[in-house]
Amino acid sequence: MSMTTIRKVRSVVRGLDVGVSAAAAALAVCLLTGLSGCATTARSNMATSADRLEHNASLLADDVRSADYPSGYVRDVHMLADDARDFRRTVEDRASSDGDVKAAFERLSRSYHAVRDEVDHSDSRTARGDLQPVTDSYLDIEREMGGYPALHEHHASVY
Repeated sequence: MSMTTIRKVRSVVRGLDVGVSAAAAALAVCLLTGLSGCATTARSNMATSADRLEHNASLLADDVRSADYPSGYVRDVHMLADDARDFRRTVEDRASSDGDVKAAFERLSRSYHAVRDEVDHSDSRTARGDLQPVTDSYLDIEREMGGYPALHEHHASVY
C-alpha cells in the first residue's frame, strides 16, 4: 500500500473519533484502496512499455555499434538507449512523481525524435527497419502519456 493510501486510511480512521460510522469508514477505506490500485495498474502498464522500449533501444544501440554508421547517429542512438533506461527507472520508482515521469518522458521524446529524424533523412530501408521496434514501443508510451494523435497518424503511415 502506498504512503498516500496509508495517510488517507489514517485520516478516515481519525474520522471515526468525530462520529463517522464504522460502515462509512470501511467503505471509504475500500474506495481509497481501489483507487490506489488503479494508479498502480497504470504505472505498472507504463513500466512494462518502458521496459520493452529500453530493450529495443538497447538492441538498436548494440546493432549500430557493430555497423558502419555516422558517429552522430551512433551517439544519438546511445543517448536514446540511456534515456529509455532512465525513463523506465523513473516509472518504476514509487517515489517519483507524475512530474518526474513527465520530465523523463520529455527527455526520452527528444532523443527518440532526434534518432527518428536522422533515419528519415537517411532514406535507408535498413535503418527504418531497425528503428521500427523502437518506434512501436515509443508510440505505446506516448499514447500512455497522453500522446499526440496527429503524430501517431503520421508515424503509422511512414513506418
